[in-house]
Amino acid sequence: MSNLVGIKNNKVVVSSKQIAEKFGKEHKDVLESLRQVLVAENSATKFFEKSSYKYRGRDFPIYYMNRDGFTLLVMGFTGDKAIKWKIKYINAFNEMEAKL
Repeated sequence: MSNLVGIKNNKVVVSSKQIAEKFGKEHKDVLESLRQVLVAENSATKFFEKSSYKYRGRDFPIYYMNRDGFTLLVMGFTGDKAIKWKIKYINAFNEMEAKL
C-alpha cells in the first residue's frame, strides 16, 4: 500500500495524477476540483504544492498534497469505488507517517 503515497520534502504526499488514476478521473478534472478548493479557501494553499511534469516535450501542472489536502480534495468524490480508495489512502498515509 505504500506505493499510494510518497515522500517529498520530508512530507508524506500524493500527486493529483495519482488521484486521477486511482479514482478513475481525468487529471484535468482533478485539477479543476483542486482549483475550486483553493479558490473557496485560500488558507488551503498550505496543503498543496504546485509543480509540473513533462509529457511529450510539454510541461503540465501537477499538485502534490499532504493528508489534509487529499482529504479536502476527495471529500466530494462519491460512489463505492471512491470510498474504497479513500480508505486505502487513509491507511497508506497512516503507514507512511508511522515509518517517519
